[in-house]
Amino acid sequence: MTIPVLPLTLVSSLTRTLEAAVAPVPSAFTGTSQVQDWGGRWWRYEIEMGITRGRDARILSAFLAALSGAAGRFLLADPSARAQASLPGAPYVIGGAQTGTALATSGWDAGAAPQNGDFFSLGASAATRLYQLTADVTPDAFGEATLSFVPALRSAPLEGAPLNITAPQVCLRLNNSVPTRITRADTHRFTLTAREAL
Repeated sequence: MTIPVLPLTLVSSLTRTLEAAVAPVPSAFTGTSQVQDWGGRWWRYEIEMGITRGRDARILSAFLAALSGAAGRFLLADPSARAQASLPGAPYVIGGAQTGTALATSGWDAGAAPQNGDFFSLGASAATRLYQLTADVTPDAFGEATLSFVPALRSAPLEGAPLNITAPQVCLRLNNSVPTRITRADTHRFTLTAREAL
């Protein structure tokens, strides 16, 4: 099944959050806390679509209706994650069975310097996952570099799997059905909340 891509031209603003399954438990006697980190991490988005009319409004309404609330999934090429779009090279994974928050890569051209805060994605369709660098990267003379990032890898990427650094994507699932707000001037407004489809 093809995963639809949210039309970026209609996105007005968005809020992105990396949520963590962490549970602090404060003591009623001493005030100190124990923090239990269950390890889960996922992206959450709140997206405000621009005011639309006519055909654009109907297309967007149909796109959201076809998702059937939390039943469907869609891809978002996060427009705020494109700061590194001019990086040269075609990086890819080297070595299999990698896990955690570090990834050995190759294929970086000379002069490529991914920076702390940049994004990349791995996978395709429903397996698309978004990651954010937590340290600057300087590839060596062979174009190889180890990336540090969050969240941890969902699964071990295959040897040679390409990194999407020009338009990183994330696969999302709506939290609930999206209402269409229509004014007398036939303007349509849509606000949606979604979380990473894991």
